[in-house]
Amino acid sequence: MYVDEKVAEFKAEVRGTTYYFCSKTCLDEFLAPERELKRLKILVLASALLTIPIAGLTYIDVMPMHARNVVLFALATPVQFVIGFRFYRGLYHAVRAGMGNMDTLIALGTSAAWLYSAIVIFFPEFFPIREVYFETSAIIITLILLGRYLEHTTKARASEAVRRLLDLQPTMARLVRDGGEVEIPVEEISLGDQLIVRPGERIPVDGVVMSGHTSVDESMITGESIPVEKKA
Repeated sequence: MYVDEKVAEFKAEVRGTTYYFCSKTCLDEFLAPERELKRLKILVLASALLTIPIAGLTYIDVMPMHARNVVLFALATPVQFVIGFRFYRGLYHAVRAGMGNMDTLIALGTSAAWLYSAIVIFFPEFFPIREVYFETSAIIITLILLGRYLEHTTKARASEAVRRLLDLQPTMARLVRDGGEVEIPVEEISLGDQLIVRPGERIPVDGVVMSGHTSVDESMITGESIPVEKKA
């Protein structure tokens, strides 16, 4: 989502680039994705353990309505305010920044369902209908958390794949200088430098073959698994 950098309270600078965030939750996810992934896993498991009996009691008639509603209230309240606290925190930061975000929608929507259901239980004279909607708020929170967990898992796998590709890049190159060979970091290679790549070594940079011939594995770039012949 768009975040106005003029009013954004949370920001982080990484490699000279400043990133702005609508809430502290988003900032924590950006700075410590591994820790956030573990936290989300715990929240999803806890929320699911409470939401499953909530859904079961809602759709399966096993006890008197009032007693069932009280049990649903006891099960749904920790899902709403303990497990779902991150959404209220996001709502608070969004309101302070004068903007809306996804946490705003989730917090308001689930709170409306929970509050209406609580009023039906403890103040039945306000509403003639005795149906409660605790399962709605609990299921929404559980599914949103599950979606974020799957999103973070996918991002972690993609980041690991990129990291492995970067590990394939050589860190040193063999430079021809004054009739001899000198090993230098690839970052110090300049345009026009002449390099030597021996059989079996990885090619450090793009260039033109001055002499010799070889077969090059270009699958990392082109996806083609068959080596390509290179010559002067």
